[in-house]
Amino acid sequence: MKALPGILVGLAVGAVVGILLAPESGHKTRKRISSESDSFFKDLQDQLQSGLESIKSQYNDYVDSATEKTQDLVSQAKKKAKQ
Repeated sequence: MKALPGILVGLAVGAVVGILLAPESGHKTRKRISSESDSFFKDLQDQLQSGLESIKSQYNDYVDSATEKTQDLVSQAKKKAKQ
């Protein structure tokens, strides 16, 4: 996840340089830029969604673990209180 911004910047720079150096007409270049930017933002959206799902999963695992530990502590406290 930490390398994601660097990867995205690298992809964007590479795409721009490749487009600007390509020997095509202005119309074709504009269409290509539009197509590649759409693809780039779609990929970015997919990666962000995947990252959010990963964070959500980790959060849910943490909450479940904390809940189990809390229940164990409460159970132990009740046992000690009965003694």
